[in-house]
Amino acid sequence: MTIQQHKTKTRELDKKRWMVRFLILSAVAVVLVVKLYLTLFVMDRLLGIYSFLTTFILFNILMFAWLRYRDPYHKAKDMDLSNVKPPLFSIVIPVKNEEDNIRNCVMSCVNQSYKNKEIIIVNDGSTDNTPKILDEIRAEVGAENIRILHLSKSVGKKRAVEAASEIAKGEIYAFMDSDCDMANDAVEKAAKIFMSDSLLGALTAQGKVRGAHTGNILLKMQQVYIDGSYRVIKGSESSFNSLTCCSGSLSFYKRAAIQDFIREWAHDRFLGVDFKFCTDRRMTAHVLGTKVVLNDNNLLSEEKYRQNIPILQTGNDDLDSMKSSSDADVDDDKSNKNTSKPYWKVLFSSSIRVAIGVPNTVPALMKQQIRWKKSFLRSLSSTGGIYWKRPFYAAMLYYIQTGMKFIRPFILLHAAIMLPLTGDILSPILWLSGIMFTGMIYGVDFRLRNPGDKLWLYRPLFTFLTTFVYTWLLIWAGITIRKQSWR
Repeated sequence: MTIQQHKTKTRELDKKRWMVRFLILSAVAVVLVVKLYLTLFVMDRLLGIYSFLTTFILFNILMFAWLRYRDPYHKAKDMDLSNVKPPLFSIVIPVKNEEDNIRNCVMSCVNQSYKNKEIIIVNDGSTDNTPKILDEIRAEVGAENIRILHLSKSVGKKRAVEAASEIAKGEIYAFMDSDCDMANDAVEKAAKIFMSDSLLGALTAQGKVRGAHTGNILLKMQQVYIDGSYRVIKGSESSFNSLTCCSGSLSFYKRAAIQDFIREWAHDRFLGVDFKFCTDRRMTAHVLGTKVVLNDNNLLSEEKYRQNIPILQTGNDDLDSMKSSSDADVDDDKSNKNTSKPYWKVLFSSSIRVAIGVPNTVPALMKQQIRWKKSFLRSLSSTGGIYWKRPFYAAMLYYIQTGMKFIRPFILLHAAIMLPLTGDILSPILWLSGIMFTGMIYGVDFRLRNPGDKLWLYRPLFTFLTTFVYTWLLIWAGITIRKQSWR
């Protein structure tokens, strides 16, 4: 394959659509200058500064996502796994009461094109037909292809993951939510990426809402929003090797980067109570703030883990029995630690795909968002406390965005109530126009990458939802943060 053919094959858009992207960036830059003028001479100063910062963040995210981001799979795609010893992947699925989704989820793991894998499913005290379905699947595919750990009572998602980690043997973990199913080449692509980059500590996949085009308006809005939050926002962060959150839908972690943190993560306490939410951000933050630990082969070998991790009795549902088949203890290989090493890379690959189950009713969506915002609040000290170690410009953008989330409720009150009461109608109108502009930009980006897909029209609508509804959920999440449940 010639260089030109390779570029054509890996190019995300054709030249015409790339030209549209450059025009969009130019338009955003012009709007940024106009907003600066409006802030200085026309608009309310506070609202103007906030609006200016919003466009400043938008311009930077688009610029880095479009011009700097490179899908790590493109560099690794031509790797021939038949000529090397690929790493063992431990696919871990914690599940509770997912009888409608669990079969598709598990079978997507079983049917992976990548063969050097083990599948560990932890049934976290399900009270529906999930346990029965899991046992049926194991009988169908064979006990040697799947391990199921049935817990008699629910311990929470994080401790379910911890239980799986105690019996897993893989060099790389693949953590996936039980309402998702991955593309059949997802693990193979991840393996190539990890093998091509010894500094990679974590990797997350591109999400797509399952049934979005045939579902209701909520599914359609979430699809176009999720598509952009991955490809644009995570793409921008990935251009600095510094994702702030590896999504629970499907993410891969090098064992060496997280193994010593899993127990602390699973038994996290916050404000005096166990914090049961999965806090993918906190796990990601640990990788971001940890220096690389490698052995001579760059990937910790499967043989080493077999010396340290108990040999499983395939099909046994009792954790203690699984562990008792070996008397070996896990020892930290401190000789591998080197403070002069760089920090782990945390990347996003748009080529690795996972179908996501999302809420299809407003109450379910609100509950999900409140859980996510509680996790965001809990993870602030973790991510905020280490992100300054990452590239300066990426850190600056992160801290600006985080600060804006907390002042947004006041900005809404100021624009919707305070200014109109003083007779200033123009400032709120200009601010609302900026919100619509941001939503349209994300919508156009979706359309460019998905030609002919009409869902892009839902993006401005979702922008209003996130602005006028999600903003208040952050406050409610803070008030009710001690109240926790998986559902």
